[in-house]
Amino acid sequence: MKMQVECTNCKIELEIRENSLLFSEKKVIEKANCPSCETQVYSGETDGWFFVQRLKVINKREIEALKVIFPMP
Repeated sequence: MKMQVECTNCKIELEIRENSLLFSEKKVIEKANCPSCETQVYSGETDGWFFVQRLKVINKREIEALKVIFPMP
C-alpha cells in the first residue's frame, strides 16, 4: 500500500508506505506520524508497520537542518 496525505498540523505533503511481514499471524492497528511535528496522519490495520516520508523539502533552511541531523560521511 502506498498513499499520499497532507499533515493537518504543518501542511507538509507526505507519502505513507505499508511494510508488511512475509509470514504474519495477526494484524494490529498501527499509527503513522508526521516526521516533522509527530502529528498522527494515518491509522490502519497492518501486520507490519508504516513508513512515512516527506515528498519534498520546502526551503533551503530545512535542507541545512537535515545536513546537521543526518551528516553524510
